[in-house]
Amino acid sequence: MSGQTLTDRIAAAQYSVTGSAVARAVCKATTHEVMGPKKKHLDYLIQATNETNVNIPQMADTLFERATNSSWVVVFKALVTTHHLMVHGNERFIQYLASRNTLFNSPAIFWTRSGSPG
Repeated sequence: MSGQTLTDRIAAAQYSVTGSAVARAVCKATTHEVMGPKKKHLDYLIQATNETNVNIPQMADTLFERATNSSWVVVFKALVTTHHLMVHGNERFIQYLASRNTLFNSPAIFWTRSGSPG
């Protein structure tokens, strides 16, 4: 049995039913498991950024949605995954993020050193 929570499994199944393999990979890379995103999911997402038929805005929006989760683990993994895609993915991903300069300006995901929203 993997360390995924029931919530993680349900979310991944929902994305499978809707046919969004990219959203499913984002969900699996950003599970509640207290460990880094799995390499196989990061590799899949990197490859997806190079595919011409992949919806980059949907990928970024799914990552943003995960970055606003109430679990710090999911938020951290969403930010790590985003960073990984910015470094290793196709330039289209970075260009889309740059065009949406308010994408990660959510006060819910940024905290000051004192532990309060900043």
